[in-house]
Amino acid sequence: MSRRGRARIWLGATVAMLMTSFALPPAVAQEAGSASRCSGGYVAITFDDGPTDVTAEYLKALRDAGRVRATFFVTGTLAEGHRDGTRRIVAEGHQIGNHSYTHANLVELDAATAFAELRDTSRVIRTQTGRAPTLFRPPFGSTDARTRRDAAVLGMTEVIWTADTVDWSGISPETIVANALTVKPGGIILLHDGLQTTLAAIPKIIRGLAERGLCAGRIVYSPTPVQAWPGLTFHAKAAPWR
Repeated sequence: MSRRGRARIWLGATVAMLMTSFALPPAVAQEAGSASRCSGGYVAITFDDGPTDVTAEYLKALRDAGRVRATFFVTGTLAEGHRDGTRRIVAEGHQIGNHSYTHANLVELDAATAFAELRDTSRVIRTQTGRAPTLFRPPFGSTDARTRRDAAVLGMTEVIWTADTVDWSGISPETIVANALTVKPGGIILLHDGLQTTLAAIPKIIRGLAERGLCAGRIVYSPTPVQAWPGLTFHAKAAPWR
C-alpha cells in the first residue's frame, strides 16, 4: 500500500476514534441534561378533587409546559362521571391517587363506612385504568391511625402536602404561584382540579420551579417522617421519574 493510502486510513481511524470519545449516546446525553436542569432537586405537583370538566385543559397545560408530569388524587364519584379524564391522566404518564369516594371527612365516619370510601375508589380507579392506586390523600388532610391503617391494607401510602396554595379560596393566579413556590426540595404542592385560576397558574409555577433548578417529580415512600404541619407527619416525598 502506498504511503498516501496508509495516511488516509490512519486519518479516518483517528477521526472515528475522536467522534466516539466525545459523542454521548442519546440516553446518556438526555440524563446529563436532566441532571443539570434539576440541580435543585424534585418537588411533586398534585391536584385534588378531580377528574372534572377542566382536567383535559390541565393536562394540556402540563404538556405545553414541557410534558411535565403530576399526581392527580381523584374521588370515586367524579371518576365514575368522568371516565375519560381518569384514563387520560394515566395514559399521559401521570400518577393517580385515591382521594376517597365522596370527599368525606374520614375521621368522622364509622369504621366500615370510612374503609368503604377508600376501597370503592380504588375499585373504580382499577376498573378504569387497569391498575390499583398506590397513593392516598385524605380529604382536608384529616387523618388518624385508623385511616392510615385502611390505606395500608389497600396497599396505599398516605400523602399529605408541604406547600398549600389555598387555590380553592378564590385567590388570584399570582398568589397561587407565590404560595406554590414556597415548596422546598422533596416537597409536595397542593393544588385543585377544576379551577380556572389554578389552570392559569400552572405554567408560571413550572417556570418558577425551573428558575430554582427544581423539576416536577413523582411521589415515593419516605422512610423518614415528613412534617405537613405541627403535629402531623406522613411518609412521602418527591423523587425523579423512573
